[in-house]
Amino acid sequence: MRSRDLEKRLVQYLFYKHHDLNTTLRKISRELQMPYSTVRDVVQRLEAEGVVYVLRLEREHVVRLKDVSKALERGYLTPEMLFREFGYTTPLAARKNGVYIGDELFLTLPFKIRRHEAFDKLIELELKSRQFADPYLAGLGEWPRLSLLFYRAVLTPDDNLRRRWLAERGLESLGYYEPAYGFFAFLLYALRKTLGVDWEEAYCKALGLVGEYIKETRAGESPVEGLVDEVLRNMRKICESVGRP
Repeated sequence: MRSRDLEKRLVQYLFYKHHDLNTTLRKISRELQMPYSTVRDVVQRLEAEGVVYVLRLEREHVVRLKDVSKALERGYLTPEMLFREFGYTTPLAARKNGVYIGDELFLTLPFKIRRHEAFDKLIELELKSRQFADPYLAGLGEWPRLSLLFYRAVLTPDDNLRRRWLAERGLESLGYYEPAYGFFAFLLYALRKTLGVDWEEAYCKALGLVGEYIKETRAGESPVEGLVDEVLRNMRKICESVGRP
């Protein structure tokens, strides 16, 4: 088998096994019926290309697919395969063998979008709000605070169908669906569009809605809930300074 065919076969294996978390060199060799030395050499070439990465553990090497876009560019994956089997790279709010499965691979999918004005305005207003914020929270930067807010605001409770689907794949549900990206920027855009207000007022109204939603979905008090409240309170200081509702 040609070198390129070996690389394609291994990348496609990793694509389908993305949620297995046990793609060691030995297991790949066994399941693909390829000599261990061959698998090792192919993985080294793919790692040099930035297509895969290797977790070098004490007794074993675990190979993971790193970048879907690069795998497509190099012909290791086909667009048809990606469209048909999209779920293999969908982020899962789950654990397998105690390891959290996140959305890192999902972020390498070849999405091509234009930067929207709402996103720019959100960042601009959030940066302005930092001058009124507690120095510690301001020092965290805009992303940890915005991430905390929109992850907390849009996580959706799990259901029996979802839990059964995960269990069949050896995955432990964390009790909610993954978040929708860009939620906070979209909320800002929607309020400005529907209410006909300026960006600043839309920002303040968005913060108010998020605060109400968090209160209504809160199941109990915790240190994290307290941090969310503090983040919101600090972000709203810019609204109080200009007399916005």
